Amino acid sequence: MTDLNTGELARAVDSALVRLTGRHAHILIVRLHRSKLDANRDITEGAQGDATAEQAWREFHDFLDDAKADVRRRYTGGLYIDLHGHGHTIQRLELGYLLERDQLRLPDDSLDQHQAHETWSSIRTLSVRSPLSFADLLRGPESLGAMFERAGYSAVPSDVTPHPGDDEYFTGGFNTATHGCRAGGVICAVQIETNRVGVRDTEENRAAFAAAVAQVVERYLEIHYGVDVTP
Repeated sequence: MTDLNTGELARAVDSALVRLTGRHAHILIVRLHRSKLDANRDITEGAQGDATAEQAWREFHDFLDDAKADVRRRYTGGLYIDLHGHGHTIQRLELGYLLERDQLRLPDDSLDQHQAHETWSSIRTLSVRSPLSFADLLRGPESLGAMFERAGYSAVPSDVTPHPGDDEYFTGGFNTATHGCRAGGVICAVQIETNRVGVRDTEENRAAFAAAVAQVVERYLEIHYGVDVTP
């Protein structure tokens, strides 16, 4: 199972955030097998016409809508992370912003000059209001990927690995598109596909990675949103 231990990882991340900031994240874990419900698809494809699955689908997305509304009441912006596990050969984090591999292969000036790339991404609003360029937000020294690299976890895109080349890579899915800021709003999104080895495989590794996520998210929110979540 490629998503093995992602639920445990999400709980570990929340615990690490509480230790670091004194605040919980909004955590939502799908415990239904994907053969019963795929909440990362539209309701037609994800529930396949089953009434019980459709109810679960609506409850999942209603919770996310309520969580985002709560964040908007409290802060000037927020970050939605759609957390998954991948089974690809290369053991690294895959950060999905809804951009395809061909788009990420482009040089920075092409990404910045053609607004369509920014407009299509799940961090559109953040990029519009940020003093940094779109390419810098994706893979510059203050990008999410670069922060993970400095924390000891390989990531793509990042300043170390700006694009996945021809390697396997998840771009982000329905949830990232629906609950991110591509259509506007102040809550942007990224799909984080986690590798198993060194991240999800043992309780110790999950705890270490969760601590890194908490520190990265705290810094990312402070730098890019001006949101201080420390006590």
